[in-house]
Parts: sequence; structure tokens; C-alpha cells
Amino acid sequence: MSKLLCIIILYSNLCASTKIVNLNGEWIVSEDTNQYKNMKATVPGGIYSDLMNNGIIGDIFYGNNDVELKWIQNLNWVYYKNVSISSEFLNQENVNLIFEGLDTFSSIIVNGNKVGSSENMFVQYIFDIKKYLNVGINEIEVHFSSPVKVAKKLHEEQSKNYTIPPTCPPLEYNGECHVNMIRKMQSSFAWDWGPSFPSVGIWKNVYIEAYNDSVIRYVVSDVIDKDTDHWTLNVDIYMANNNKNQVTGRLKVDLETNLMNITKIIEVNGKPDENGEIMITIDMDILKGYVNSWWPNGYGASKLYNFDVTYVNEDKSDISIKKSRIGFRKIELVQEKLDLGLTFYFKVNDVPIFMKGTNEIPIDILPEKGQNKTRVKQLLIAAHASHINMIRVWGGGVYESDYFYELTSELGILIWQDFMFACAMYPTTDSYLKNVVEEVRHQVRRLYSHSSLAVFSGNNENEGALRQNWYNTAQNYSTYHEDYVKLYITTIKSEFLRITHNRGIFITSSPTNGKKSDSENYVAENPGSSLYGDVHFYNYILNPFNTNFYPTPRFSSEYGYQSLPSLQSWFTVTNNTEDTSINSIFMNHRQHHPLGNLELKALLLYFFDVPEESNKYFNEAFIYYTQIAQAFAVKIETEHYRSCRSSLEENGEGYTMGALYWQLNDVWVAPSWSSIDYLGRWKMLQYHSMEFFAPVIVTSRLKVDRILEIYLISDLPSPLMNLTISITVYNWNSCQPVNVENLTKTIESGSSQNIKTYNTDDYLSALGCGTLSSARTNCFFYLSVTKNEVKVSPDNFVFPDALKDSNITTAHVKIDDIRKISDAGVFIIEISTDQIALFVWLESLDIRGNFSENGFLMVQPKRVVFFNSEEQTSNDYLLKTITITHLLNQKYFTNE
Repeated sequence: MSKLLCIIILYSNLCASTKIVNLNGEWIVSEDTNQYKNMKATVPGGIYSDLMNNGIIGDIFYGNNDVELKWIQNLNWVYYKNVSISSEFLNQENVNLIFEGLDTFSSIIVNGNKVGSSENMFVQYIFDIKKYLNVGINEIEVHFSSPVKVAKKLHEEQSKNYTIPPTCPPLEYNGECHVNMIRKMQSSFAWDWGPSFPSVGIWKNVYIEAYNDSVIRYVVSDVIDKDTDHWTLNVDIYMANNNKNQVTGRLKVDLETNLMNITKIIEVNGKPDENGEIMITIDMDILKGYVNSWWPNGYGASKLYNFDVTYVNEDKSDISIKKSRIGFRKIELVQEKLDLGLTFYFKVNDVPIFMKGTNEIPIDILPEKGQNKTRVKQLLIAAHASHINMIRVWGGGVYESDYFYELTSELGILIWQDFMFACAMYPTTDSYLKNVVEEVRHQVRRLYSHSSLAVFSGNNENEGALRQNWYNTAQNYSTYHEDYVKLYITTIKSEFLRITHNRGIFITSSPTNGKKSDSENYVAENPGSSLYGDVHFYNYILNPFNTNFYPTPRFSSEYGYQSLPSLQSWFTVTNNTEDTSINSIFMNHRQHHPLGNLELKALLLYFFDVPEESNKYFNEAFIYYTQIAQAFAVKIETEHYRSCRSSLEENGEGYTMGALYWQLNDVWVAPSWSSIDYLGRWKMLQYHSMEFFAPVIVTSRLKVDRILEIYLISDLPSPLMNLTISITVYNWNSCQPVNVENLTKTIESGSSQNIKTYNTDDYLSALGCGTLSSARTNCFFYLSVTKNEVKVSPDNFVFPDALKDSNITTAHVKIDDIRKISDAGVFIIEISTDQIALFVWLESLDIRGNFSENGFLMVQPKRVVFFNSEEQTSNDYLLKTITITHLLNQKYFTNE
């Protein structure tokens, strides 16, 4: 392409002249003593993936390989690649070797010369290598050190002054020690839901770039609500020149709008600073009539607009382009004074939003696999389908891929972004803090412009860990508190606010009391207070199906219960049926949460009659029952939080405006809190989330005195008039209602309303369900909402007593027919029952796909469900492969 043609294309935003040599693809990897040598490696990648691909080891997720393969983490590994460089390429003024991600400790050698090193997984590394390259073949080597050994060495050095706890994880984790000493995925050394696989490798893209005068490194855009008629688009453009020469040229900023493209051109004439960087700031006022506002999922379209920044140098030999998409929205975190405490809620475009969401852990324990777009998309589409409008990217994992944030912006899913510090104290040496500044600088510049980014949090649970003395820090509290402030306030917050011009939303920790914590020198006396900020609430002792045990916080950013993955998922990591027993050595090995399996058993016994262990289907039944218990408990807790959005209790609790359950995804097949297992199979919780997060729901709160309150809740931006709420009472032994009461109600936008109150025992006994003491064991409530006979909410139910104490009749549930109704792979499934059936569960054993609903109650003899198949299949084959079960499936309660 001629220079003239490229310049013409430039102004159509189609071409860039910065020269690139892509180094992704095949490399060679060896252990540094040549015990294993000259193996093929794939970049982006990591050592575990490469050893599996070379047949040196088997599937790391199979069996007990997380323990048996620990030898890998103690070795040092070297990656090699030969690359051809042309004279034209080398003649450019600036030539850089760029690693988007190095995991974690490495030395980089070019033609025998050390050009730099890495010590942070979350930093982009740029090395000036022009003087080390030759025309022709060049050798690049990356020497990785064992992160486990480096962490241990750093711990030993730190301990000469004082120890930074915790030094090691609980024994149940089968993990490694001192991960808090290094800037690496904290959960790669194991967590209570994941294995220890401390990988090394080039886990993101790598390339060599060449240019003469400058290249655009980052474009950080921020949308500001200027006045009633205008947005202001503030843009910081970071440009580079290794040699710190004068940068002279022209910047063109081009924004697509509904009516026209808005373009601004400015001259650049400046010298880079000591880091080889120059920052140019541009402000553009945009008429609000030219663009549509960006809205979270459920509130309107998440409209994004193409936004391009182009640099052309003076002689037109350099052309650098950064393309992005931006949305026009205003986000606020509101913390206003109440009689007791402060509010804590988000407003988007001046509308208070109840945040319905979840917490995301790393997409994969092997970080390179977490970049897989197919897996990212599957998770985020599932979240979007569940009406989720916020995902918290948890602080013990990784800052996710660019695609992750691009897609959340498309889908209208706001991001609560933790910085990567979790459940620990951390060092504050000069070298460590310098390392952290580089991390914050890179990640904030990379992420902040995404429309989905709502709030940044300094860490996960470290405020609570310090104040509540999780790690025996009380005797040296002042030192650890000083470190806390130095790391999260003086370093992270200061750098974050500098980059965002004091406009970014930052909270120090999660959970935190927000402004109250700030006023108490950033560590509140009670970081888990329900009167301020957000809370993390876990209950493994009290009855999880009783709403009276749950707090009523301003915002619940973590809560949840464990369950087991399906049998099909278990049989990908073991071929031994006995391993799928909750009592097996293997299951105990996979359960990293201390006492977790005992808690799982106790969770069931609160509410259910569990099949006997002598039953040959016990393992299958136990898995199914744990998924019911998890889904039902999280549903009850979530609906409790949603019902409290409009009210304050006498103790000051209430005005709850967020519910983010723990957790969306998994990193291996194991007992965990996830709603989607590692292989992408939906647990019952994922299906139930589509209902308890629906825009309009009807739900209940059963008080300790058996007073039943029925609530109608709406997140919609407009009122709904003349709704019919049907409160139906069924006896367990019949699909014919005992009684139907219809209420006509209007629900205001963004509100929760108590629409009916019953004395349960009096009401049910009066309907003939039994005596005052027995009525609640014979009948239950079924709730629905319609408008002009059209459903506007998922149906719901209230069990007045534990199911194990209720007189439930065994049902016979079966699939009558399956037939394809769409070339897109949609099948209709007709189901029938002879009695009321609870938690009816469909599974496709061989064909991957999801159902329109699952884990539901059948109160009528017939029901239709849709199956969206991800594979080609037939009616007959699906009929053979789809199974159906329910709570009192007879096979679970016989010894035949």
C-alpha cells in the first residue's frame, strides 16, 4: 500500500501504519535445567496448558492432579522464539517488545541481552529493544521463575521486619503459601472454591512494534453530564516516544452520533516526560439530542457509539489509531444521611437502580483460558438473561479481558471492579508500592472508559479482616492499619483519582461502611454494619429458609450457599462412581471450604426429607437436593433484599438497593457457591435467578409469629396500573385450588409494596386445610401477577412449613412429547403430572443446551417447557437423553 493511499484511508479510520510483528503462536518451552526441553508451546498460554498439549501430563483437573502435579510449580521455565526482522522495520526510530501479560516473574532476553524483567501479572510491559535487534533472525527468550519460590523468598525478607499475614491458606485448600507477597492472581495459590495451579507463562498477546515519532498507548474517555442540553466528553490521550523526542503531528477525534459524525482536530507539539509519555486532553460538548442515553439491563437500550482517535505525525510516516465504543451515561454512588446511618445506592442517569447481580471469579484458574471469548460470552449472556445489571469482578482473581468489558457494556451490565487484593494484609515496601502504582496506572487507563464500569473497590474483605482480627493482627494493629492506609488510600486511591480527574467512584474495600469508614481513618469500627455501605453475609448455622435470620443492609454485595455440580460434570474428573458420594475421600478432597460437606448436609436437613444413603440413587439424589437447597435459599434471601428497597425498620435497617449473590462461575468441578458449573452447565440456581431477578415479582416474608406479608416489587421505570395479584391456596394432594383471592393493585416505579398480610394458621385453617396447628402442613400459597390476563411476573410460592413436615403426596411426572419447532434448535417439551410436583428438574445428558425454565413447581397437570439446543439433534434422540425428576421421585425413596 502506498503512503498516499494509506493517508487517504486514515481519514476514513481504516488503517494504521505502526508496524507490528505478531509474536503470538508457536514458541518453544524448556525447563531451565533441560529436564524437559524443546517442547512446543502456544502463546498466549501457560506452562500447564503446554505440558498437557505435549502429553507430559494429563488433564490437570482430573482426579487429584492438583496435588500430584505440584512439582511443576517449583521449576523454572524458559520460553523461546526466533523472529525475523526486516531492515525497513528496524529503521524506525522506536522499536518495542510489548507483553500484554507476563505471569509473573521473568527475565526477558533478546539475542543474549537482558532487556528487562517482570514482577506483576497485571501490568503491560514495554521494552525498548531497538539496539539489541539485528536484520534477519533474532532470538527472544523469557525466563520464568517459580512464583511459589519467589513468594517464599519475599516472605522471608519481609519477616525480618514483621510478618504479613496470612502466611498460608487453610489445610483444606491444598494450596501454597505467601501469595499476598506477589502481584499474581491470588486464587492461583488455591481458594475455598478452587485448586492451586500457580501457572507461569505469556498469558496475553505479545508483539514487536515500530514507529518513528509516536504511537497512541491509551485513550481514557469520560462522559460528564454538563447541563440539561449537553454531555461533555473528556478524553485523555496518552502518547509514547521511547527516545523522548519532540512529538509533532495532529490528533483527530471522531465520534459517531445519531445525526452526524462529530470531529475535532488538534495539533500536537510536545516532549514526552521521563517515562517517554505525553498526555493530550480534549473536551467535546455533545448535544444530548444527538445521542441516546446508555442504560443498564432492564432500563432501556445500552446504546454505544463508535469513537476513534487517530494520530498522524508531521511527515505522515506514523499513523496510530485507537478504536472504541462509548455510551453516554451518568453514574453516581449516593451516600446520604439518614436518622441512623447513610444510604448506599447507585443512580444511573438520575434514576435510582436496584442492583441485581452476582460475583464473578476468574473465568479459569489458568489465566490464558480466561481470555476465551466463547466462554466469556456464554457466562455474560446467561447473566443478561437473568436480568442481571451488575457483576462484581472479585479481587482475588484477574482484571478480565478487554472483550469481557466490551460485552458487559453492550449488554448493559454494570461492573463493580475490585482491585486485585483479597482476604489478606499486604506489604508496603517502596518496591511493592511502585509495582502497585504501575498496575493501577495500566488497569485504570485500560478499563475506565468502558460504559459498564461503575465503581472501583480497593480490595475484597481486607477492611473487615483487619478490624475483626482475622489474622491475629490486633497486637500490632497500628502497623497494619498504617500499611492499609498507605496501600489503598495513599497509593491506589490517589493514583486512581489522579487518572480519573477525581471523577471516578472509589470505595476502599468491600464490604465497607463507605463514607463512614473514610471518617474513621478508612477502617470502620464495624465494617459489616447494615446501616452503611455494603455487607457480605454468609449463614451456615441458622435456617437459611427463614427470612427472619437475614440482615436488612443498604447493599448486599456477597451472599450465597454451596451446591454440587451435576453427575455428568463429575464424571469428567473421575470415572469412579464412589467418588461422587458426599462421604468419599475424593469429594472431601474437592471440598476446600472447611466443614463444607457437613454444612451441605445440614442445609438440606433444615427443610427436606433426604433419601437414605443406602438408596442406589443416593449420589444422584444428593446432588439434586443440594441444588434445590442452594437455589431455594438464595431465592429467599434475594427476594428478602428486594422487598426491603422502600422501607426502613425501627432499628434503622432497610432501603436495601443491591443484591449480588456469590458466585456466578466455577474454575473446576467441585462443591462451590456457583450457579453455573465449570463446564457451563446451569445449576438450578441459575434458572431460579431468571425469576427472582425479574423486573416485577411477587414474593413474601413469613414472620416469626407466622404473619405472612405479601410484597409486590417493581424495578420498572414507570408505574403498572390495575394488576391482578392472585393468591391461590393449594392442598398438597390436589391440583385443584382450595381458594383463590384476587387483588387489584397499582405498583409504583422502582418500589416494593406490602399488598396483603395474613395470619397464616388462622387463614389456612379457615379454608379447611386443618386445625390451627396442622393447617400449614397441608396447604401452601401460590402467587401470580397478571394484567389483562397476561403474566407480568414469574409465579411464586410460599411454603408455610418445612417440606419435611408437610403432608406432600408423591407425584408421577413424565415427559409426554418432545418436538422441534425451530431451525434454530428450539424444541418444545410437554410434561404431565398426576399430583402437585415440586422442583421439577430436566437434564439433557448428551446434548448441550438450556431450558426456558427449570426446577419449577407444577400445580397443574400439564406444562410446556422449551429447550434451546446448542447441537444438532432429533426429537427421538432428545426424548431418550432428557431426564426428568422431582422432589419426591419414588426411586429416591426405595431400596429397589
